[in-house]
Amino acid sequence: MKETIQELFRGYKSREAFWAAAENVMTDRWSQTMLLRLVSKKNHIVMLREDMDRIRELADSGNPYMQYTYARLHDVLLPDPDSVETFEKYYTLAMEGGIADAKMQLAFAYRDGDFGEMDRRRYRKLMEEALAEGSDRAAQQKLNEMIFGADGVEAEPEKALRLISEYLSGSEEEPDPIYYKLRGNAEEKLGKKEEAVADYRKAAENGFADAYFWLAILICCDENGTVVDSDRFTEIMSAGQEANSPLGYLETACLITPELYEAADEKSRSELRNLLEEQLSLASLMGECDAPFWLGHYYENGLYGFAQDNGLAWQMYAKAAWMRSAEGYASLSRMVLEDGTAPEDKDEDFGYECAYRGYALGSDTLETVIRGYRNGHLTHHAAVIEEFLLPRYEELCDEEDCDDYYEPEIEEDCYAVSETPVSEDRAGEGTDPQRLSEICEECLAKAEEADKDRRPWDVAEYARRYADAADILKGYEHMLNSLYSWNSKLLDLIVDRPRLKLRLCRIQLSVLRWIEALQGHELGMADDLADEIRELSGCISLADEGRLDEIPQTELLKRDPVEWTAAWENVIDEADRMAYGELKDVPMHMGWCFAFWSARAAALGKFGIEWRSPGLMNPGVIFD
Repeated sequence: MKETIQELFRGYKSREAFWAAAENVMTDRWSQTMLLRLVSKKNHIVMLREDMDRIRELADSGNPYMQYTYARLHDVLLPDPDSVETFEKYYTLAMEGGIADAKMQLAFAYRDGDFGEMDRRRYRKLMEEALAEGSDRAAQQKLNEMIFGADGVEAEPEKALRLISEYLSGSEEEPDPIYYKLRGNAEEKLGKKEEAVADYRKAAENGFADAYFWLAILICCDENGTVVDSDRFTEIMSAGQEANSPLGYLETACLITPELYEAADEKSRSELRNLLEEQLSLASLMGECDAPFWLGHYYENGLYGFAQDNGLAWQMYAKAAWMRSAEGYASLSRMVLEDGTAPEDKDEDFGYECAYRGYALGSDTLETVIRGYRNGHLTHHAAVIEEFLLPRYEELCDEEDCDDYYEPEIEEDCYAVSETPVSEDRAGEGTDPQRLSEICEECLAKAEEADKDRRPWDVAEYARRYADAADILKGYEHMLNSLYSWNSKLLDLIVDRPRLKLRLCRIQLSVLRWIEALQGHELGMADDLADEIRELSGCISLADEGRLDEIPQTELLKRDPVEWTAAWENVIDEADRMAYGELKDVPMHMGWCFAFWSARAAALGKFGIEWRSPGLMNPGVIFD
């Protein structure tokens, strides 16, 4: 039976292989392995469409392998409006039945926002759990991230190549062919084309049909992805089609060019147009999300014989988005926000939501998301945007020296604290949680002492050093409660430093979201903090864009909008040191605040900053 299932799998006889494995799947380990392996491959699972009713009956009878299969069918094909709810239900049942791969599939759903909000933290948590439970899908995703990199994961193709080669050479059983494909990916990244070609071929010969696509691209395309050997490309992609690879049906879409179409006679043009529609429709039916995107592109631009039709383009993009196409969502967003060609009932909120969903799936729409958020949209995603997307945007802007980067690096030499808050050998501490905890506690104690002594410049410096340690420490589960308490105390001490306060708020929000995930319920204070973060970042953004007159007054007393600028925060510590120094012999009696404001304004003036004190901003208010 073992050899029979393997041969059927290699020969792309998907239904026969599946039901042969299903016969003894509850008792035979190899049947379990092969069924899970088969169901994980899109080219095999799509061939079980006509068996869905039978598979559901077995799933509802309590068979966890059929529960997983039924979930995969809805996950890949999305045949019903409620397919997301269906696959969530059956993946959960399969996971509870001991199928570690089901946990990994749920992790993907949380990562992509299938259940309403993308949850990268839960994605990571579930992936690590699935990996520990022996999930092949989790191991493969871990290697995929190692090869290509991901958010928070550095690409290490050499390491991935070594690990995969060790696994393949030491495997006593025939391995999942996707490991050959992954090794080919690593080899291609490292410039080892011949080795990659051999591994893609091996993956394709052993039951992983999508490897034909990778093989065709590597052999037949130039570095820009343009097909340069069309005959060989067609040959390989046709083999993929015979093996039921949805990617194989992208053949004509990859081959056709405006020049090729224009050079064809009228009959050939009609044939090309019909072939495009036929192949892309088949690919779409088999779960390839980018197939309807290409049809939408053709309709929108009137290409290759498709009549220009924004309505049909929208329908195709919407279908692609439903199937989780990043470019489908990006196109919907563009039609709403930039081109004005969307249906009349689709407003800006919808456009920015599409940009957000597209970014979650991999499209280049981060800038659009941030623009929308800064203008009052996407507020229901505030926690994720503040914790993950804004820092990523700032990082990219920092790398590219963007004009609208709104939280620049602060010059280290702007601050000279009166005493060293922690030991001088901090650079050697690394990520030891015990030492980081000591640093946080020491910085907090020093900040509280500085606050009592009226040294706000030292409070700010201790807070920055605290934040450096806390940013790392928040990744340790056993430190969350302590961090919450420390963060709360430190936030109460930060005055007139909005960017520093924003950084500490983000750390605190991250801590609260971790606590929520561990406790399994939401905390109201997290949403309140997300609102405060959104308010802070919005004002800072306006300041960095030079739109000071548009910054709202968010407190009872008005403040000079210059206080939101980077120029202010770069010098306020030194300015306050100078101001307090001028007044060191002046007793703090009634009216002292006016003397301080005058000294502070003079100090700021030396740095080229004109500042209006609270007295000037609030002429009708009596101070002291």
